[in-house]
Amino acid sequence: MSGLGESTWNEAMDRSRAALIDSERLYDDITASERRSNVDIETHLRRSEVRAAQAQAWLMPAGELGSQGERYGHRGT
Repeated sequence: MSGLGESTWNEAMDRSRAALIDSERLYDDITASERRSNVDIETHLRRSEVRAAQAQAWLMPAGELGSQGERYGHRGT
């Protein structure tokens, strides 16, 4: 996969989608067990928030690449 400066629209969207799915999974894990400690719940919430922020951060270059016409791996006209 390319570096952040060389990402394609598809790569940025894939990374964003993966981070969002991971964030949702971590959040869902909180309610999966009734025996979680407050520390464990807080840890999962923080991890979920970090992954959600990463998803949002990957949407920024995707938006820039999309506005440049790079949605299909090449520059627009």
